[in-house]
Amino acid sequence: MWPRWLRAVATIWVAWDSKNRKGLDWFWILVVLLLGPLLLPVYMALRPLLPREKRSGGLCWNIFVNCEKFFIWIAGAAAAAVFAENLMLPHDKNLAEVKRAEIKAGSVLGAVAVIILLGLERIVFDSIKEKIEG
Repeated sequence: MWPRWLRAVATIWVAWDSKNRKGLDWFWILVVLLLGPLLLPVYMALRPLLPREKRSGGLCWNIFVNCEKFFIWIAGAAAAAVFAENLMLPHDKNLAEVKRAEIKAGSVLGAVAVIILLGLERIVFDSIKEKIEG
């Protein structure tokens, strides 16, 4: 189940984006509102293109590319949330000083690891995409 605030943000973005492209697309606004942001990659693969945009590959390829972008954003947001929560946890005076230091160190190392891994994933995916799309 998606949080309500995330559904609201995704729905507002789809309404804004569809209005900028061709006018409000009520179908996609309702789809994202009712079924959640998981269908954003499908919307992005099917939405009308702006004059300066181009789309290569078929529908399945475009959905796959947009799913990769969507899941990178979700993974980054989840990592940021865990990092922020772990930075707030060491202020709990019920924890031993050593435990608080371990949590801070693990949070920083985890954030660095996530940034490196997401960056590597992006580089590898972009190279594969370039080879496929030519």
